[in-house]
Amino acid sequence: MKNLKLFPKMFIQLFSVLGIIILLIHLLVFFFFPISYLEQRKEAITNRANEVSDGMEGKSLTEIENTLALYSKSSDIQAFVKKGAESQSIPVDANIPIDDTVPIDFDSKTNSMIIEEREIKTNTGERLSLLFISTADMQKEAKALSLQFLPYSLTISLLFSIVVSLVYAKAIKNNISEIKNETDKMIALNKEACLPVDTKDEVGELKAQINTLYRSLLQAIENVETKNQEILKLEKLKYDFLKGASHELKTPLASLKIILENMQYNIGKYKDRDLYIGECIATVDSLSQSISRILSVSSLENLKEDEESLEIQPVLLSVLEKYEVLLQQKKLHLQNRLADEKIYIGKPALKIILSNLLSNAVKYTEEGGTIEIYAKEGLLYVENSSASYGSEVGAGLKKNSEKSLDTDKLYAMNFDLNKENSNGLGLYIVSTLLKNYKIPYEASERDGKFIFCIKLSR
Repeated sequence: MKNLKLFPKMFIQLFSVLGIIILLIHLLVFFFFPISYLEQRKEAITNRANEVSDGMEGKSLTEIENTLALYSKSSDIQAFVKKGAESQSIPVDANIPIDDTVPIDFDSKTNSMIIEEREIKTNTGERLSLLFISTADMQKEAKALSLQFLPYSLTISLLFSIVVSLVYAKAIKNNISEIKNETDKMIALNKEACLPVDTKDEVGELKAQINTLYRSLLQAIENVETKNQEILKLEKLKYDFLKGASHELKTPLASLKIILENMQYNIGKYKDRDLYIGECIATVDSLSQSISRILSVSSLENLKEDEESLEIQPVLLSVLEKYEVLLQQKKLHLQNRLADEKIYIGKPALKIILSNLLSNAVKYTEEGGTIEIYAKEGLLYVENSSASYGSEVGAGLKKNSEKSLDTDKLYAMNFDLNKENSNGLGLYIVSTLLKNYKIPYEASERDGKFIFCIKLSR
């Protein structure tokens, strides 16, 4: 049974259950039908005795006897008039002889006798007792009668159970096969696979649950694939970053080594050691700043889930204090026209963003140039006059763009970290932070000015 397929197994199980039930019902009918048959026979004799005795009321004795004799011949009930106390008594004891007109099978152990007595008056006013006697093997007759129809009913019932078992087993098998076929498609990750739900019973609920589970699985797979793509993209960004960062470190180190070697051997202009020691110190400071920026990138991923609505002006003023000396040395004109504008971001991230934007602006603005910080139409602008940015920010920079931010193309800027004397590291940090907080931004160059704008509202 364990090795059978679902259809034959279900058919055998259903047919066995229905067959046992049908056999039990027919056996009960066979054994209990005689009792019911005997009760019905008694009731029938009683009714006939009442009818015949009512019809004999008020007739003559001769007419009554002739009628009863004729009735006894045409019926299985024997009827006659009691005459005298002894001859008219009908004892139940089978050893006492009875009139020959009453057929009794004394060899049968299941023989039954039913006696009904009625009293009537003749036309002369004489009272007579009429006896109605029926004797037969009721159990034998009942069994014979039941055997006439039980085989047919048993056959029809078994045929019906076969049909029901076939239909029910096939219906269950079809549902299981349908689920199996569709789940095979689901195993193959066929996105079109879906079980049709056309009922509200347990099978329909199971199909709906499988569909829901499969959709959840597809969504989970899609999320994993998206995460994998993001991880690959992040790995590429890290590679590009490290490649550019190494260039930012190697170039000043090579320059520093050349200067020191020339100073060591007193070659040409490098004999003026006091002058070039100052240049070496400036180079070391530049290296320190680059290293500090590189180290800050390692903690950028931790700057998240700390957003709050921050007013930009107080944070900007704290950052500007660090650049006062540099601004004075290059004679730069800073115009801070911010009021009470706010942005939804973490405070440490905002400080890093403003610091890097100001650092690049100070570094690449020509002496006596202008740096403007202002807000307009929901955007924060950091704008500085410079002719050197064209070779600094790479192919991602938009030339002659409008001052409106294209929010349908978020994070479109790709800063080139591999260009010589690149400012890409600082802008890379800014870009990474803004992406981390899902804040749209854009950089552009127009009329000899470099403009970096950030969307304020979410």
